[in-house]
Amino acid sequence: MKTPSLLTLILAGFLLTSCGSFEREWKQSVADYRSGQVASPAGPWTGTWTTSTNGHTGNLRAIVSPSEKKPGEYDFRYHATWAKIFSGAYTVTYPVKKSGATYRADGEEKLGVFGTFGHKATISGKQFKATYSNDKGDLGTFEMTRP
Repeated sequence: MKTPSLLTLILAGFLLTSCGSFEREWKQSVADYRSGQVASPAGPWTGTWTTSTNGHTGNLRAIVSPSEKKPGEYDFRYHATWAKIFSGAYTVTYPVKKSGATYRADGEEKLGVFGTFGHKATISGKQFKATYSNDKGDLGTFEMTRP
């Protein structure tokens, strides 16, 4: 029997706590984006995540917004599903740098006993592509577009 990957366990711990509030914020973010109230890289994103080290995958949504606690940085609030039955949300905050019409969001977030989560994203137009890793050996990608 396969054991769940560390990333799956990390996500489980963080994600199962805030799904209801994510849904409310998601609906508002989509409405704001569709009405033209949101400028890139902020707003809603939807797609998939895949962990290349073990083949696990699932749906992924993100709400990106300027951070209120860290000026000049952005909060990336993710909602992921895995194993077709689990879902949940977590937030990380990273600096975002603009170059032309492209934004880069690279950073690391310590997740306590679960290790350090690394994120390197490129956001341009209606495409959001990222790689992720952790210090436990999991590697993967996020691929999202606008809803």
